[in-house]
Amino acid sequence: MILFLNAYSKFDRIKNFMIPAKIFLAVLLTCCSGVNACSQTNTSQKLTTDGVFVGSTPCDSLIKSLLAIRPDTKVDFMRWELTLSNSENNKNVFVLNVAFGESQPNTPGFKEGWGKRYFEGKYTLLQGPNRNLNGEIYQLTSDKLPTTISLVKLTNNLFHLLTLENHLMVGNAGWSYTLNRKEPLTNISAILPSLITSSTLLNDTARQITFAGRTPCAEFAKQYNFHVGNDCNKLKWKLILHRDPTSSLPTTYTLYWTLHRSSAVEGKWIIIKGSDTNPDVIIYQLDPDKPPASISFLVGDKNVIYFLDKNNKLFTGNKDFSYTLNKMKQ
Repeated sequence: MILFLNAYSKFDRIKNFMIPAKIFLAVLLTCCSGVNACSQTNTSQKLTTDGVFVGSTPCDSLIKSLLAIRPDTKVDFMRWELTLSNSENNKNVFVLNVAFGESQPNTPGFKEGWGKRYFEGKYTLLQGPNRNLNGEIYQLTSDKLPTTISLVKLTNNLFHLLTLENHLMVGNAGWSYTLNRKEPLTNISAILPSLITSSTLLNDTARQITFAGRTPCAEFAKQYNFHVGNDCNKLKWKLILHRDPTSSLPTTYTLYWTLHRSSAVEGKWIIIKGSDTNPDVIIYQLDPDKPPASISFLVGDKNVIYFLDKNNKLFTGNKDFSYTLNKMKQ
């Protein structure tokens, strides 16, 4: 169950008691002094999905149709800014701003002639198992939208856009369909989501799978002690996973990425079922025998995987890139 902060209503109640400002401030400071127990307790109990979520995604034919963009419009990618609100005066309200166009080479922006759309409306929350997907699904509806837009919540910091059939949208080597909280919360649940049944993922028999994408640079480099300059704003990834042709068990991987340009990185990989927080998740782990160099991914489904940090928590991206890799067509 999601608990929402409602600062306005609390303030009104305090105001109605007509407590003098000096007395009110003194009580407040006494409550939250010392170890900051008051503020920490409220934060952990009042975590909310409400906030601003941003990201850059592809703009394929489905997204164009969902956002009323002409199908013949030339678009490389689009920027999203989604605001979710659930205050007393704005129950389950969203505001969505999108900008789209052709990519300006060697910049994160658009060429001249880019377009934009603005939508506002209501969102509904579907909890529990849903068609083709588990988890909390947020559905956005507006008079200006041709149809409902659906997103699944990964954490209070992350959403992923869904197809009309409630599958994770698959991005490309440049952008993913993940939205990131603009100002990430730090005190969030460590429980990893399991979006589909683990048996579906464990029964995959593909002999070779290729994932690709671009992620932010600084946070990943810091975790793995890579020294990068201030101009390192993104990392490019291409990961090839190999399986035994007879048993379909994991064998080796080949990794091409920005911080190891001289040659491909090769090693072994394994599939892990379950984590300390969720027995149903599936994790792909590279180099399990080399903990300092090991990289782990949460498996969303057969087509989308997410980077995990050293504590098995999902990274939060930014307005330009997400920590998501997408399956490439063979």
